[in-house]
Amino acid sequence: MAKHKPKNTQGASNDGFWATHKKQAKLSFQELLRRPLGNLLTLAVIAMSLTLPSSMYLVGKNLTIVASKWQAPSQISLYLQQEVAESKVQDLKSELEGWKEVEAVNYISPQEGLKELSEQSGFEQALTLLDSNPLPAVLIVSPKSDWQDKDKVNQLVNRLKQQSYVNEVRLDDDWLVRLEAIKHVAVVVATTLAILMFVAVFLIVGNTLRFNVLEQKDEIQVMKLVGATNTFILRPYLYTGMWFGLLGGFIAWLFTAIITVTLNGAVDNVAVLYESVFRLVGLTWDESLLLLMLSSFLGLFAARISVLRHLKEIEPV
Repeated sequence: MAKHKPKNTQGASNDGFWATHKKQAKLSFQELLRRPLGNLLTLAVIAMSLTLPSSMYLVGKNLTIVASKWQAPSQISLYLQQEVAESKVQDLKSELEGWKEVEAVNYISPQEGLKELSEQSGFEQALTLLDSNPLPAVLIVSPKSDWQDKDKVNQLVNRLKQQSYVNEVRLDDDWLVRLEAIKHVAVVVATTLAILMFVAVFLIVGNTLRFNVLEQKDEIQVMKLVGATNTFILRPYLYTGMWFGLLGGFIAWLFTAIITVTLNGAVDNVAVLYESVFRLVGLTWDESLLLLMLSSFLGLFAARISVLRHLKEIEPV
């Protein structure tokens, strides 16, 4: 923990405003370097507290990117009425292929559907006992890329329902619903962890500086005896809190970058299995700057709340 010497601030009034703050910020940083081991442990705890919500934020961010790339279902299944003539099915297929919003239409005959079902389900012998094929003809409609918006797809589904010989239209969007639910859970968890970890950083910095104030109680009483105000004594502690937050945020940024690079290898292996190319997106410069600013503000705010309360309790003897 950093040990302050309030006497370092004496004579600061002879300097200009910015020069005074620059000097006090430099002195506060030097005080941190004088006890590297204890302060390093404090910074490590702060960094770990900030790394967890940052990593969860990246999880939610990358899930959002995945959801945006696969925003709409790629297929719409049309289950036709039983015993529809093959010629009528082909006519309907040709008509749908002429629609401007349709990319392609695949036809699965009842015989092909039964064959595929017997190969995948393992009920080959049971299916042979059926007197007739219970499966309907199916048309698989793939919308064009510019029609894969959710509202446009719903319009296409409603139009398909009105076509002749169509018994049921099913939108293959169950996996999208699950992905959206997972993304929502990730965002909620990340937000909850962020609040808890920010409170932890606040308590860590505040408690560290509280001990510093108690260690320097005698010097603070002497300074108050010669006319120093609480605001004047508080200033170096504010800079110390800021340094704790800023350095802790920077270490958390490094940890988050290392985690992103490490997980990219595992993500590449999973993407290859799905014949896709996807890489985790780390923190952008704006997000990194926001992390540093937020951590610095937390340290500054914790220092002001904790130290000022104790300074008011210390009176000159």
